[in-house]
Amino acid sequence: MTRRKLKDAIASNEELSFVFGNTTVQKITQAVQDVSEKTISLQEILCSFTFVPDGKPVRHYYDLDELNRWALNDIKPNGICSPLWIRPHPYQKSKYELVAGLRRYKAAEILQLENVPVKIFDWDDRTAFQAAISENSNRRDFSALEELDNTLRMIEIQLGCDTEEVVSLLYRMNNAAKGTTNQNVLVSEEAEVVKQIFDAFGRITWQSFVSTRLPLLKKPPEVLDAIRHGKIHYTKGILLASIKDNEARQVLLEEAAQRSLSLSEIKQRIKDTQSETRPPVASMDLKQRLALTVKQARGNKKLWRDPNKTRQIEQLLEQLEAIIVQ
Repeated sequence: MTRRKLKDAIASNEELSFVFGNTTVQKITQAVQDVSEKTISLQEILCSFTFVPDGKPVRHYYDLDELNRWALNDIKPNGICSPLWIRPHPYQKSKYELVAGLRRYKAAEILQLENVPVKIFDWDDRTAFQAAISENSNRRDFSALEELDNTLRMIEIQLGCDTEEVVSLLYRMNNAAKGTTNQNVLVSEEAEVVKQIFDAFGRITWQSFVSTRLPLLKKPPEVLDAIRHGKIHYTKGILLASIKDNEARQVLLEEAAQRSLSLSEIKQRIKDTQSETRPPVASMDLKQRLALTVKQARGNKKLWRDPNKTRQIEQLLEQLEAIIVQ
């Protein structure tokens, strides 16, 4: 389905009839309280996520070892205490679509449970997506990338536009707020919708979102894709993104995903890789050694926080300056 341009979507009153605000949150909360719990076959539930713009769950990653331990040590003896949220599947009759509860669903699969407790809601795509965000954020904080993706998705759904248009809008709003461009965008209907979304869901302000979340889009795409597809945890992926060499980054990314390397193991691999690529000091001339030493000193944050070492550097610098001016 082709998305309309931002200005066309905003021009439609119908497009603005649903606002991610307190009213809808209250309706979801009330609906959850009003709907009775039922038990249905796990086979009747599909994880298709048709209500999400890119068809992916709102959470990117589940640690399989942790999930297995939780299933065996908690779900097996106690059962699923909190029902899954589902809705009638929009395209497949006699089936339901999972809205919230993917971790419990996966645990049920691990334990080969035939039936699971559910609550069934007659939600449209927008309400289903908002319900999924609300339920998941109440259980566990989203990673920065999950927060980035889900917030962009919410704005996309509300404004009927694509990711590039949303990102452009947010940057234009930020530049206007800084006073570097025309401020008309800040009083536009688009900006008002953005502010309403952050007021309703944002753990951070939209300005902080622009400065701390949007830069993640500039990370290597293969690393972001690996995080989004659940191949690697967010913190490990961001660490891998720091590797400048494309080939080395790709090799270590694949190894980390396939062998489930720990964070400390990845750090050691990166350290080893950097030492291998660094030219041996013995092969350098004096100018190269000086340039390398200065570069290493600049990048060593701990060095500049140590008063003893900074005094030593100052003394050495004074000696070097004296040699140079002679």
